[in-house]
Amino acid sequence: MHGSQFQGRLFGPGLPGAGIAASGQWDALGRLRVTPHESGQAERCADRPEIAAAGFNNASLRLSWQQPEGAYALVVDGVDDRSRCAATAPEHCNRQLAAAVRQPDTLERRFRLGWGLLALVLLMPLLGLVLFLLNADRVADWVVDKIPVAQEARLGELVLAQTRLQMKLIDRGPAVEALAVIGGRLTEGSVHRYRWFVAERPEVNAFAAPGGVVVVFSGLLTSAATAEELAGVLAHEVAHAELRHSLRGMVKGLGLRALVALLAGDISDNVLTGAATRLTELRFSRDAEREADANGLQRLVTAHISPHGMVRFYERLATEQRPTPPALLSTHPASGERLDWLRREVAALKGPWQPLPVNLQRATASLR
Repeated sequence: MHGSQFQGRLFGPGLPGAGIAASGQWDALGRLRVTPHESGQAERCADRPEIAAAGFNNASLRLSWQQPEGAYALVVDGVDDRSRCAATAPEHCNRQLAAAVRQPDTLERRFRLGWGLLALVLLMPLLGLVLFLLNADRVADWVVDKIPVAQEARLGELVLAQTRLQMKLIDRGPAVEALAVIGGRLTEGSVHRYRWFVAERPEVNAFAAPGGVVVVFSGLLTSAATAEELAGVLAHEVAHAELRHSLRGMVKGLGLRALVALLAGDISDNVLTGAATRLTELRFSRDAEREADANGLQRLVTAHISPHGMVRFYERLATEQRPTPPALLSTHPASGERLDWLRREVAALKGPWQPLPVNLQRATASLR
């Protein structure tokens, strides 16, 4: 072997969603050789892997390549390991390595620019603090209507970054694949590019951030009896995002603090810190819940997914004996009036319904 070993995690066909520990090394011919630490796993070799920045803040190196059975990637996280990888890499990798090394600084500048642009949109000085206090709902609606889809997606990225700091998110594997299959049918034709994540949290909860970021807690996945029940929850959450309820709630929660900070001359990242936490605890109005119910039902019907799962899931949550109510009911209360409305609407829907090609048992087993 030509260079020093560097440690990372290997991802690819047949490997766990979280990858496996492996050692990488550049040989004398400039090829990447990857040796898995697990017994029974063969060495992989790549002639000219693609190199790019990866991970949170683009602080990792991702070396990816194709083999007949599919795509592989070695993700190198540690500072020393990244240094050894770069120092021993062949000359033809220098340009890609240099670009990857610059990515964290570029991302940080974009991140700060994103906060600044969002602050400009949310903190329109002409509104004034008094106007906001006297007419918060109308001001929030006015601000939201002025936010373009691209800016909404940027806000979703910021929320996702905050969420990753607060809880472990799974972005691949059977559970995420199940969400993507169901969610893809529910969001067909959307202006947003939806991404699906599973949070390793026991609470029965889920939320959709602005711009198409949907996070489902593992506790909700394991509580769903059928794929159709899970689809009912996803349809409701997607409806909140498509109707911009989440965005309106965040603007209302952030706007007053932001205007006060503006007057005090303290505009910083701290003004918007904690947006993700408030989103998971956001309580929607009764009108917003009814809108999301109606829009979610329509999405299920359009996708030919049985809407009876939505009713069954909320009925079971409402009747189960628990010391404390599920988080989903705390933020999305399924009142008797709402459940009665759902039952009547669903009873009038005749289908036909198509079974979902999702193995929910396999998806939930991967979380245990």
